[in-house]
Amino acid sequence: MENLVYLLDPETTLFRAVELAGAVSIKPISDLLGCEVTQMVRFDESHWVFADEEGLRPGTTAFTIFDGYPQPLDGKIVLAGNDGSESYHSPLIDIGDAAAHFQCCRPVIDPVFVTDDNVQSKGLIPAGALENLKVRIERRRPMPVHGSA
Repeated sequence: MENLVYLLDPETTLFRAVELAGAVSIKPISDLLGCEVTQMVRFDESHWVFADEEGLRPGTTAFTIFDGYPQPLDGKIVLAGNDGSESYHSPLIDIGDAAAHFQCCRPVIDPVFVTDDNVQSKGLIPAGALENLKVRIERRRPMPVHGSA
């Protein structure tokens, strides 16, 4: 198999090898990401991470944290090989080793219910009623899928 890239979907946390129809280049990578403006972030001396430059926007439901990078990356991301030459190539790193550098994150809303201790003496707020909503960020490592799709 040639012209492989690794594709991470933070919604599903699946990290899989995908074969591109043509050469490993910006156009097929942007098409895979579903974006017009592609952001490139150095993964290591032999690889780049590609993401949607305009990905972080209101309504984000999942994003990716990349070790050593200061801001989250929204939407799908692609990992491709590049050793400083003009062309990109299939990743040289094992997909499981690459996955260890990412965390897939999503906001989660947890309901907080009134307890018996919080019920007013006149009983105006029944125990078990919704008192509040708390937001937290759930973080999970990507699940590498071996073999290409």
